[in-house]
Amino acid sequence: MAGNSMGLGVIFPSPYVIEISKLRQQLDEAHLAWAIEWKRQQQAFVIENIRFAHDPHWNARVFSLQAARDGKTWVWKATRIILTCSGLSV
Repeated sequence: MAGNSMGLGVIFPSPYVIEISKLRQQLDEAHLAWAIEWKRQQQAFVIENIRFAHDPHWNARVFSLQAARDGKTWVWKATRIILTCSGLSV
């Protein structure tokens, strides 16, 4: 038994164990300080409502891509007719 603990004392000297626990304690203290500061800054952060109000006529707007595809407004109807006629004449 004495030889066994002597061998472990050579491989793992006790001052290193104390030093590691001191470093671990300093790391835990630094992390705790960081976490407290981070939570304090997060309380000042306000999440804004970034959603837009629903527009029931979104697909009938002049510059809507859906309106351009469907041709629901007179601008896109005229554009489609002009482009079709131009394409046929080429």
